[in-house]
Amino acid sequence: MLLKYDDFKIKMPQLNFENTENIQSITEYIGQKRAYDSMVLGIEIEEKTHNIFITGPVNTGRRTFARNVLTKYSLNKKTPNDYIYVYNFKDPMKPKAISLKSGEAIIFKKILKETIEISFEALKKGIEGEDFSEKRTQLEDEYLKARKSVWDDLKKEVEKLGFKLQFTTNGAMTIPVYDGKEVTDEEYDKLPEDVRNSFEEKTPILRQLMEKAMIKITEYDKKYREQLRNLEKYWALFTISGIFEDLINEYSTNSDVIEFLNEIKNDIAENFQDILSSDESITNYYKKKYSVNVIIDNSSIKGAPVIEANDPAYSSLIGKIEYFSHMGMLKTDFTMIKPGLLHKANGGYLILDAEKVMRSPYVWEALKNALMNNEIKIENLEGKMGLSVVHTLEPDPIPLNVKVILVGEEWMYEVLYQYDPDFKKLFNVKVAFDTEIELNKENAEYFAGFVKNIVKQHELKDFTKGAVEELLKYSCRINERNDRFSAKFGVLKNIILEANYISDRYSDTIPYVDKNAVIKAIQKHENMFSLYRDKIFDSIKDGQLIIDTEGEKIGQINGLTVVDFDTYSFGVPVKITGNVSSAKQVGVIDIHRDADLSGKIHRKSTFIIENYFYSKYNLDEHMVFSGSISFEQTYSMLEGDSASLAEILVLLSAISKIPLKQYIAVTGSIDQHGNIQPVGGIIEKVEGFYYTCKLKGLKGNEGVIIPHQNIKNLVLNNEIEEDIKKGKFRIYAVKNVDEAIEIMTEYTAGKLNENGEFEENSFNWHIIKRIKELRKIEDEKSHKKRFWLWGK
Repeated sequence: MLLKYDDFKIKMPQLNFENTENIQSITEYIGQKRAYDSMVLGIEIEEKTHNIFITGPVNTGRRTFARNVLTKYSLNKKTPNDYIYVYNFKDPMKPKAISLKSGEAIIFKKILKETIEISFEALKKGIEGEDFSEKRTQLEDEYLKARKSVWDDLKKEVEKLGFKLQFTTNGAMTIPVYDGKEVTDEEYDKLPEDVRNSFEEKTPILRQLMEKAMIKITEYDKKYREQLRNLEKYWALFTISGIFEDLINEYSTNSDVIEFLNEIKNDIAENFQDILSSDESITNYYKKKYSVNVIIDNSSIKGAPVIEANDPAYSSLIGKIEYFSHMGMLKTDFTMIKPGLLHKANGGYLILDAEKVMRSPYVWEALKNALMNNEIKIENLEGKMGLSVVHTLEPDPIPLNVKVILVGEEWMYEVLYQYDPDFKKLFNVKVAFDTEIELNKENAEYFAGFVKNIVKQHELKDFTKGAVEELLKYSCRINERNDRFSAKFGVLKNIILEANYISDRYSDTIPYVDKNAVIKAIQKHENMFSLYRDKIFDSIKDGQLIIDTEGEKIGQINGLTVVDFDTYSFGVPVKITGNVSSAKQVGVIDIHRDADLSGKIHRKSTFIIENYFYSKYNLDEHMVFSGSISFEQTYSMLEGDSASLAEILVLLSAISKIPLKQYIAVTGSIDQHGNIQPVGGIIEKVEGFYYTCKLKGLKGNEGVIIPHQNIKNLVLNNEIEEDIKKGKFRIYAVKNVDEAIEIMTEYTAGKLNENGEFEENSFNWHIIKRIKELRKIEDEKSHKKRFWLWGK
């Protein structure tokens, strides 16, 4: 069937605006109802088993979709609590985590800092005051008086024993007294023996008296120090209690805060002498000790947080503990604990790129552990791996309540689902993102709203209705459907930006971006990636790549292939030749297959071709032949079955000796019964042959045969559409091999009559006739061979 332009043109819905200036930008996503419903299900089921995985190709707006939906739902959720880390007075290596109401962490930190500074100043002034000095002096006087009493009593006891108590720089000592005089060492040796013996007998008694006295003195010293410490502590607590009172009352319902504040007060009382030291470094140490490290701050958030990470690493996900160097040693403290993405998203939502999560070392395992245990445990990677000998902190884990949204392609989801058992436990909501959207009035208006979004976001010119329609057409083109447009809005965004640039650059007097600017933007965009295509067409033009587009030839046909890169794909015609000869059994020799230059699908198509001949022409052991097929000037791997129709036709031509039109190229797959099946890359294939014919000079009879199912895939560029309208280029849609035969030759295909024979002089009649001739040739060969053997 020869197609008219109306058979495949886009049925563009009527847009009721002249330009996008007065239309509203969209707040919802286009054509993703299935994805939206799944997303809402995952959001509303607040279980750790129902995290979300969004699948779909890149540039379809998956992350934008997730961000918009989550932002909408997050506004209705309670803002989560703040968290702080503080010094642990019982175990300094295990900082304590304290939860505060949302927005209170920063306030608490500020007020506590002011409270500490006021307390230090109050202590400094108080220690210089009369009240504290009097109490300390009184305590000291009582202490000195008690010591003096002990020494006085000891002195009296010593004198009763005939000794005198004397104090030196080395301590207390006793000196013998004889006849009222102190005896020196020399005099002592000259004393009568009985006197010396008397002094010697009293020495143990003196020792006991001295020991008892020293025990009492030690007890008084200890008691004095304790009393002085208690006095100082009581005085310090008395001084600062009033300062802390307002803060304690403010957080009276938070037991963790109250415990922390009381520990600060007690620690200040215990160490106030150090605190009041003139050494500024010591004072700063205590100020840091009593400070607060805000780890989660939700003061600027309304509702639940929505956090999006582009390139997550282990430390950026769960946080880290930093160090500083001091005298050649690495040190750390609770103020050097840094939050991660899970802290920021706690109580809300975290959007992550699935592939980047998998590629970053230990990120996936860390994420799973956090979700499984419902807590964030900060542990540096080097410590976790046993690569660090530095003694580090063990901060309290923080309770975790987060919904994780992974964004990735379908293959990533399938790999995780198949090979990671934990994935099935944690990510039970799949949001399948559709790649195409039905082209109707409602969706076309949404599309215009999308264009308006980009215009507003980037402060561009508004687009005319014609420009929006051209963008819609291009969207249909990249989707390869004339009734559905692509959901790859990232690609379209680039075209919008480039069209605005062209409009500014070449039409700065026009207030809007028009249709021509969009067409030029598309051309320039495709031109960025088409260097290799142009080189191939140059080789066709120069005759290096041999393609015939005129006349008719036996056993030769123009097939159509697609060269596919990540950024660009294009069609190139390929000359396919066929040859036949007599043989003992039917067989198709695919030269690429036998040379290991074809894939499994292409090899499969060869066997389908063989079975087609058996089925179509009812071949038996008396009707056999051998055929060969070659894709000329093709030296790379062939894959796919989209050339099987062309292969059938070239073999039929070779068998029947009926020529095929070289100005019509063919694409299409077949089944064993000769029915045509749809193929991919229709746009590229049609345009590839069109440009080849144009290079060689269009005669007006050129065209392409495609499967009838592929009519909806035709979205051609404006140049080809115009030539099709003018009859300079043709597209034929076929349902079976016979229809293609009648287009490619001047013969009717021919139908079977009541005797099971094809109509005389039809194409298929010539096929049967030629097969019989080949069999006759084979029989003659066999006969000659047998005769020769018999004659021997």
